[in-house]
Amino acid sequence: MARLEEVRIDDRTWEDADEPRRHEYRLAIGEMLGDQSLSFPEEARSLHVTVGQQTTGLELRGADGSIASVEVPRHAIQQHVTEYVDIVRQLEKAQRFSGSASVEALDMAKKLAHDDAARTLLRICRPLGADHDTCRRIWTLLLALRVDTTRLTGVRGHRPVR
Repeated sequence: MARLEEVRIDDRTWEDADEPRRHEYRLAIGEMLGDQSLSFPEEARSLHVTVGQQTTGLELRGADGSIASVEVPRHAIQQHVTEYVDIVRQLEKAQRFSGSASVEALDMAKKLAHDDAARTLLRICRPLGADHDTCRRIWTLLLALRVDTTRLTGVRGHRPVR
């Protein structure tokens, strides 16, 4: 298991983002850097992310250069993005107008959607040596890069299970 020292987003994406979005990126990156159980090769030191129109590149680097890389096609995750954002919007409405049973059900749906996205990424990110939990972290970052999560209440975290 590797502990990453850096997750770097390409300069164009970083510079095009306003400060609230950069904050979202930093939160997702912080979760990755703070997770000591990421499943990457031991020599991995950094993950470089390059956001394009049709793909997002993920490149693992070590002290001696590139270890592995993958391209995540936009079409491969678009359904997950749409589903996740729809659930978060429903959750926001339920928190304002409905009872806790509705909120709990939607929060569970959000967790399941997150897991589904991670399973898709698991297939794509196999060359990186990523496991399911690592792909959950990658999904969080990819979502923040594809969607302005600053406009979505409830996109971060889940309710504790009773």
